[in-house]
Amino acid sequence: MKILIAEDESLLLKLLVDKFNRESFEVTGCQNGLDAIDLYDEVQPDIVITDLQMPFSGGYELIFHIRKTRDAQTPIIVLSSTNVEDKIVSSLELGANDFVEKPFRFNELIIRVKRLLGTSV
Repeated sequence: MKILIAEDESLLLKLLVDKFNRESFEVTGCQNGLDAIDLYDEVQPDIVITDLQMPFSGGYELIFHIRKTRDAQTPIIVLSSTNVEDKIVSSLELGANDFVEKPFRFNELIIRVKRLLGTSV
């Protein structure tokens, strides 16, 4: 299974990539939404994990791009340090499948990914 992760915090991105690689996922990571949009067609991920606030283009734009111009079926999980209800609701209304607030537990995120992909937990 392939995961595309868009996260601008380089240490967190590295930790996510390493953790999902250990779970036998094929992971592509990038640090902004613009790169994620460019990589989406190349990678053809089974799931996308994105931060909301990133340089150049953020998670909202990535969600919109996937839902409106590409594939309405790819599950999307938003990771964000925001706990503002409007931002959570906006990301879900745009088409995100799940929202995980930072800081989070890696094992919980892995379970959420596996559930969205319909793989064994």
